[in-house]
Amino acid sequence: MEFSRSPKLSGKVNVCVGLPLTALWLLRCWKIDCWYNGTTIFSYIVLLLMVGTGIYRWAFRKGAISDTVTLGGFSNRMYLRYRQLYMPVGIGAGFLLIFVFTTLLTLIGDGIDGLTIQRLSEELATFGWMFILVLYKVLKSYIDFYEYYRSPEASRKKVD
Repeated sequence: MEFSRSPKLSGKVNVCVGLPLTALWLLRCWKIDCWYNGTTIFSYIVLLLMVGTGIYRWAFRKGAISDTVTLGGFSNRMYLRYRQLYMPVGIGAGFLLIFVFTTLLTLIGDGIDGLTIQRLSEELATFGWMFILVLYKVLKSYIDFYEYYRSPEASRKKVD
C-alpha cells in the first residue's frame, strides 16, 4: 500500500540512528584497525547518506512524501500483534540470525577445532555491518507501520 506522510519522523529516525551508529562504527574500526578497507569505506558512505537524507527530511523537506508498506507479511503481522515488543523481538531475532550465520561460516571455514571464542569474536566484528542493517531495518519498518496506521484513509492507495 502506498500512503502519504510527513517526512519529519523518518528524518529523525535516520539522524538519531545514524549518528550513534557512526560513533559505534568508529570505535569498531579503531578496535580492529581497519580504516581503509572496502567494507569500512562503503559503510561510511551508507551512514553518511543515511544521516544526510535524515537531516534533509527533518529540517528542510516541506510537504508530504509518498511511501510504501507491504501489508500481510510477517513484519506487519508481528507489528499488529506485538506493538510494544516489535522492536526488541525484531532486533533479537536479527542478532540471533547473524550469530548463527557467523557461527556456520566459522565452522565451514575452520572446522569444529577452529571454533573458539576468540575466532568467533573476530568474525562477529568483521560482520558488524550486519548489526547496523538489522537495527535500522527494524526501526524503519516500525516507523513505517506506525505512520501507515496513523495516516488518513484518503491518503492510502493500493499498489500492485
